Amino acid sequence: MHPESAFDRAPRSSKSDLAALVIFGGASALVAGLGSWITAESVESQWFAALAKPAFYPPEASFGIVWTILYALIAVSVWIAWRGGGRAEVLIPWFIQLVLNLGWTMAFFGARAPEMAMVVIIALLGAAIWTAVAMWPHSRAAASMFAPYILWVAFAAALNWSIVALN
Repeated sequence: MHPESAFDRAPRSSKSDLAALVIFGGASALVAGLGSWITAESVESQWFAALAKPAFYPPEASFGIVWTILYALIAVSVWIAWRGGGRAEVLIPWFIQLVLNLGWTMAFFGARAPEMAMVVIIALLGAAIWTAVAMWPHSRAAASMFAPYILWVAFAAALNWSIVALN
């Protein structure tokens, strides 16, 4: 038997649903904004330009597009899982992965330490998987919406590892 959709659960007040969506969206936007600010300064530097990058490194313009979509999915997926009854078992890993997400940016771009960032991104990948697994019993849709983020973090880990190896 499949779990009910988050939208099939007992109704809550629309105010509390909207407040939760704003909180989850705000947290995601805060991490996105801080990460963008940290990244922009570093990407414009000689340090980043001088790094050898792998042949599969995407065009710079793709990062902003991909991350905008992913941060929206990060916020909406946790909101759906929360509406489906996920509380601490979903919110704890979601919050941890969000902190690690910013931590990776701080390590790689802020501290300019790709080796340290490699450790953080491995933890981030684990936390992202943990989050999706925690979402699954509450909403398969939410867990599925988290999959592109997990795939991108895995791809970013491969980029990070390649940059470490090439430099």
